[in-house]
Amino acid sequence: MIKVDVFRKNNSIYKFTVSGHAGFAEEGSDIVCSAVSILVINTINAIETFTGERAFAQADNDEGGFIDYCFADTKSGSANHDAQLLLETMVMGLKDIENEYNRYIKVNDKGGRTR
Repeated sequence: MIKVDVFRKNNSIYKFTVSGHAGFAEEGSDIVCSAVSILVINTINAIETFTGERAFAQADNDEGGFIDYCFADTKSGSANHDAQLLLETMVMGLKDIENEYNRYIKVNDKGGRTR
């Protein structure tokens, strides 16, 4: 199962982690893992390309698939609007995947926005 944890301060996302593998299908054919990977990597790339947000990342795909992405300025109270919009879009997409494939992904976003 893929586990996503979203951390917030003052309703702004300052960190998220993604770990695990979906186990929906064999490696290379797993549409749940592919969808999650595309959303997360595209969001990270967009934040780095289109915003001035400083972020720190750790990744390890060897054992359990792991990404830890943290925004120091947001945690200290200075959220970048554009980065937050991209992050909220990512979380919305991840929750949509969870709604369809809840045996394979769990999104933990306490204090998250409601639609």
